[in-house]
Amino acid sequence: MQRFCARIVASLGFVAGLALAAPLWAAEGGGGGLPQLDARTYPSQIFWLLVSFGLLYWLLKTKAIPRIADILETRQDRINADLDRAARLRAEAEAALKQHDKILADAQADAQRRIREAQEKVAAELARHQAQLDAELAAKLHDAEARIAAAKRAALAEITNVAAEVVQAASRRLAGVEVGAEEARAAVLKVAGEGGR
Repeated sequence: MQRFCARIVASLGFVAGLALAAPLWAAEGGGGGLPQLDARTYPSQIFWLLVSFGLLYWLLKTKAIPRIADILETRQDRINADLDRAARLRAEAEAALKQHDKILADAQADAQRRIREAQEKVAAELARHQAQLDAELAAKLHDAEARIAAAKRAALAEITNVAAEVVQAASRRLAGVEVGAEEARAAVLKVAGEGGR
């Protein structure tokens, strides 16, 4: 604003300088020139110049400069408010970003924990099923061994019976002696017992 006033004062000074130099130009030109350059009208021109300058200065000082100052102050206040609002929004955005990062980290940690729990649960379930399967297989193996042993005993008993019958038939045919079933069985068991030693 001070620059504006300085320019106006400089312009008025230039005009005043031209007015003072006009008589020199008129003397050189031989008289009959422009009426505003006539030296006899200088006092009234200077008077109205000072009146115009004073009026213009008063209008600028009381009307234009305060308005411009108010506009500039309002503009500066608006700029400051916008800067404050931008700083507040930036702080809110940074806080929201931190909150987002925290929520994301918590969600990832929770997901990792759940995955780990699910893996442990699946591993425990697999171990339980494996133990149950091992127990079932052991029971079936024990049953199979018991059946095999029973079948072996039954087969041995049957072999003993067959061998006793063979002994009876052989002694009847070869020796002509009739041997009882119990005697033949005892003889077979005696021979089988000595052969097992």
